[in-house]
Amino acid sequence: MFKKAMELKIKDENGAEWVGVKGLVNEVDTLDRFAIVGVGYKIAQHDDVFEIVNKALEDLSIKTITATTEMNDGARLRIDLKFPEITHSIAEEQLQLWATFDNSYDGSTGLRLEINAYLPATETNLYCSEIISEALNKYYHKHTKGLEIGMLEGTISKGIEIFQDKMKKEFEMLVATRLTPDQAKEFIVELLEDKKVKTAKKYLQMIHENIGERITDAWRFYTLIASILTKEVASVDIRKNNARELLKHISKQKWRNGNMVMQTEVKEEEQQYKMAE
Repeated sequence: MFKKAMELKIKDENGAEWVGVKGLVNEVDTLDRFAIVGVGYKIAQHDDVFEIVNKALEDLSIKTITATTEMNDGARLRIDLKFPEITHSIAEEQLQLWATFDNSYDGSTGLRLEINAYLPATETNLYCSEIISEALNKYYHKHTKGLEIGMLEGTISKGIEIFQDKMKKEFEMLVATRLTPDQAKEFIVELLEDKKVKTAKKYLQMIHENIGERITDAWRFYTLIASILTKEVASVDIRKNNARELLKHISKQKWRNGNMVMQTEVKEEEQQYKMAE
């Protein structure tokens, strides 16, 4: 079904074998090279990973919509899992549990499962780990350890609990947090001027241009950011990293009486406090 990897010894031009490393290549075409890895690296074949993920979901009796994407010329596999029966409503919008499972032969990722949320109405991926005050439960194993189905099932079960309880409460807090369009624009302008921010300016400018009267709370601002990144950023890794960085900046904002206090206001308050001292 998917590409399979195999190990090859690596030799230099004189025929001497490299010590402590080995090559990973396509089992069908050995000229299709994936990576050079340490000798302790254990191959997790894409087909085996796909089968184990499906077995874990079958054991948990959970209905899912599954899609797979091969990246890096087949060296990486992403399994997208939507859970149509595991939902809750936020601001009259229906959210689904969404999970992704990644595996690779080229070192771009270990065996990684992440639990997030999905807005079916706008097909928006919500990366949640930075907006939730406590990181969501993740399953991550290096290829030196291999895949354990029991731990995978446990992580999925824990992710469902977090989605239905903690994530819902945090999203409801965002809905209750008042935010004006001007405040949202000011926030993006600050990020555009901050040289430490890694998110590409074109995405920040796109977000800034799309801030309208609909932005009345932090939830709508959050979903606007996620929607633009979902639709405009092709690379799943860049999309995820950009979303997390922006959500991290949102989560760092100070909250007062259900309102989002921008950093400029915080600095003014701190200055006034120092003057009073």
